[in-house]
Amino acid sequence: MKHFFLALAILQLNPSFSQEPTKEQIREVADARKEVKRMKGEPFPDFSLTTINGDVVTSENTKGKILLVNFWFTRCRPCIMEMPEMNEMVEEFKDEEVLFIAPTFDDVEMVDKFLSKRDFSYEIVPDEKDFCLELNVRSYPTHFVINADGIIEKVVIGYSSATVSTLRKSVRKLLDSK
Repeated sequence: MKHFFLALAILQLNPSFSQEPTKEQIREVADARKEVKRMKGEPFPDFSLTTINGDVVTSENTKGKILLVNFWFTRCRPCIMEMPEMNEMVEEFKDEEVLFIAPTFDDVEMVDKFLSKRDFSYEIVPDEKDFCLELNVRSYPTHFVINADGIIEKVVIGYSSATVSTLRKSVRKLLDSK
């Protein structure tokens, strides 16, 4: 199953693959996952992202807030499966200094079409293939929990029944330590 999701990530990022990914391509994605996991404890890179609503979210204007950044895409089954729980978490922390950001490499048209059928309460940021690649995100969903000082506290790659609980606990721990 793990290889299926790795293969899916490769296929989505490069539609020119018409066959199943090669072992080398799967290995590249696995290496990227390890690299992303090693980012824990490092500063989250500076960013300037424009949401689907036209708001600009930057590393500068989010200082002092806890960030939960969720890399996803519209055809990602695990991403879609976790959305109802993710929306509940947004509601739970709505009165706290927590910002939920969701970059995707999908374009605005594709995201709008998706959102017309499904709810996703994060600040959606379309057309961010470069940002995904800059962070070496190749598996979806990939979540970063970033503390108020801009340091990556937690990295969660993929979806399981424990994903949202893990993210919720990480956010709560950061809020309690403020």
